[in-house]
Amino acid sequence: MREPGAGEFPKAREDVVVSGCFSELAATPATFAQLRDLAATLDGAYRFREIILVVDDTSREAFLDIVREVPNIRLFVVRRGTEYYDRRVIAAEEAIGDLVILGNLDEIAALDVLAFLNFAESRNAVTMAFRPARRPFKRALAWPFIALGKLAGFNVDPAEFQSIAVPRTLLNLLLAHDEPRLALRFPPRDPRLPREWFRTAANVESRTAFTGIARRLALLQTLLVYLTPTILTVVAISSTILTLVGLAYAAWIIGALLLVERLAEGWLTTNAMLAVSAVFMGFSTLGLSLGLQHLLKQQRRLKAGLVPEEVNRIDLFQQVAFDLNVVLESDTPAPPPEG
Repeated sequence: MREPGAGEFPKAREDVVVSGCFSELAATPATFAQLRDLAATLDGAYRFREIILVVDDTSREAFLDIVREVPNIRLFVVRRGTEYYDRRVIAAEEAIGDLVILGNLDEIAALDVLAFLNFAESRNAVTMAFRPARRPFKRALAWPFIALGKLAGFNVDPAEFQSIAVPRTLLNLLLAHDEPRLALRFPPRDPRLPREWFRTAANVESRTAFTGIARRLALLQTLLVYLTPTILTVVAISSTILTLVGLAYAAWIIGALLLVERLAEGWLTTNAMLAVSAVFMGFSTLGLSLGLQHLLKQQRRLKAGLVPEEVNRIDLFQQVAFDLNVVLESDTPAPPPEG
């Protein structure tokens, strides 16, 4: 009987901890089956892994069975209605892995997840799943988001896959971004954050042009809010121009009053009011925009305190330390203490 070769049963890697983070899950048998398959796939390649689930508090009981069945699944519950992008931030902040997958479970089930992780690790880049074949109609619907994203400094395309694979160092940079909700979905244009595309022919049936309309409206609002500093800068510049025009108009009125012998009845009061209104509106809007910019800079580093509840606690660090610890026992008795 032939003994198996050394390469026929590759040993699971022990030098990397992998985290899979999912923040949009339905409590269905299909979801639980995908979680089991993902755990089995990761366990075959990595000795240490965790799966983080962020679900509504109303779905807590439905996920307890899969938590008990599959080891190292961490379940977090949040208030119902918590925004999708906030949930991704929660999952990413709780992940402890050296390699982290953050995304959609249906997409991960359709992808070669091990190749996805290996690609991100080998390139040391924020890796996004990309499917070249797309319908022109979906691209047309995405162009307003793409344009706003470029203005805001993000690579925004809602038609792309939601799943990313990222090494720990780059994940820390994404979380430290001024707007981590957007950064974790659409990596910013930053030289410190190299981006790579993991091309796949996989097609996810649940992804259509009209899926998640409410989320896309929320994305549009978030992009506009993030563009507030830019908009305020434009407002400040236009207000300054309006003030200068008002002052110049007032100077022209004074010149006309001094040089023209006879002015039409009501001309002076009408134009004086126009000049005063222009100067007042310019100064007022300029002051408000500068004040808001100052407040935004003061509050730029503050983040909303979204505190989820962790249903089950696992100590993966302790497990790693226990599994990798080697205790050497000597047959030689220890010498008696001196004195």
